[in-house]
Amino acid sequence: MNIFQRFYKSLYSPKDITKYRFLGIGKTILYVFLLMLLSTLPGLYHFSKMSMTALNEGKQIFMEELPPFKIENGRLTSNIQKPVILEKNGFNIVLDPVGKYSQKDIEKLGNSVALLKDEFVIVADRNTQNFPYSALQGMEIKNKDIDQFLTSMHGVLWIIIPIAFIILYLFTAAIGFIKVSIFAGIGVLIAGTLNRRLHYRQSWRIAAHVITLPTVFFLIMDTINTVVPGGLLINWIICLIFMYMSIHEIPKPKSS
Repeated sequence: MNIFQRFYKSLYSPKDITKYRFLGIGKTILYVFLLMLLSTLPGLYHFSKMSMTALNEGKQIFMEELPPFKIENGRLTSNIQKPVILEKNGFNIVLDPVGKYSQKDIEKLGNSVALLKDEFVIVADRNTQNFPYSALQGMEIKNKDIDQFLTSMHGVLWIIIPIAFIILYLFTAAIGFIKVSIFAGIGVLIAGTLNRRLHYRQSWRIAAHVITLPTVFFLIMDTINTVVPGGLLINWIICLIFMYMSIHEIPKPKSS
């Protein structure tokens, strides 16, 4: 049975998953790697799309929508008399050379990119990062400088995206193998309660295929950018149910 048939049957058939306990370890490891590769693709797509959108809109914002400004000697200066706030795709862009807003004020706005009087502040998913202009002593930055920086980023984006993908894939694969190993141990315990004979290495092969259904489900949810409440709990419950059903299909040892 090839890997695609195993993938298809692992979506719905605990009886077939049980048979995979006799597969070679190499085929099983390859299956996990391919499954983790699939689960990484939505993240790569959204990251690539977000990066391109941020670069394109960033050039427009800094050159056309924000008034001229300059960062020099640790201070942001501009001819405007009050802060400018733009809202773009759920993000706030703040230019405040008059010192009306503080970092705490920006945090209250939610997801934001802010050029304040003394520092640069980013708020994303309730995480805040700030960068004081004093670290740029001896440098002068204007709108056009940021535009040139964003233009140069276009040239290296084809390098950044593959590197980000490799890092994301390696992290996802490591989590996947840890998950399979944990469920393999749980499978041995389940086998004991059901009076089934199952070695850890066989349980590992079963667990590698048991994670198929939740992986595909959350892959679809990630693709359409939908957050599933209690996703981790749902994921583990599905795996436990399939693990139990698969082990239950193992014939009981004949009594002597």
